[in-house]
Amino acid sequence: MYSFLNAEFILNSDFEIRVVREDKDDIDLLIPLDLRTLNLCIDQMPSFIDNRFQFNEVRNIILRIAKVDQNNLCTIHLLNSVDIHSAIMNFTMNYKEHSIDIIKNNFSVDMHLRRKIDD
Repeated sequence: MYSFLNAEFILNSDFEIRVVREDKDDIDLLIPLDLRTLNLCIDQMPSFIDNRFQFNEVRNIILRIAKVDQNNLCTIHLLNSVDIHSAIMNFTMNYKEHSIDIIKNNFSVDMHLRRKIDD
């Protein structure tokens, strides 16, 4: 299991996590998935949505994490190539109260956006 922690940001992954760019404002992480189906599971989904969103042939995930004080946002890009312009989808989330877990299955990947548990 690989982990990446930065202030409030928590990422756990069965896949390698690579830092591909870092400057004073943000960090870009690359997670190669090798063209797997990705199941995006989000805690507290509205009841009219079953349990996940599914994306076929995801080659990489890129996460851009803000490092600026009081900015707990990250943008998640699901890519079907190595190019950022090949995004199947992207979205921004506030990670202050959530963690990200990327779990390898036989032929797919589950990506869970989970509410952090208070100690």
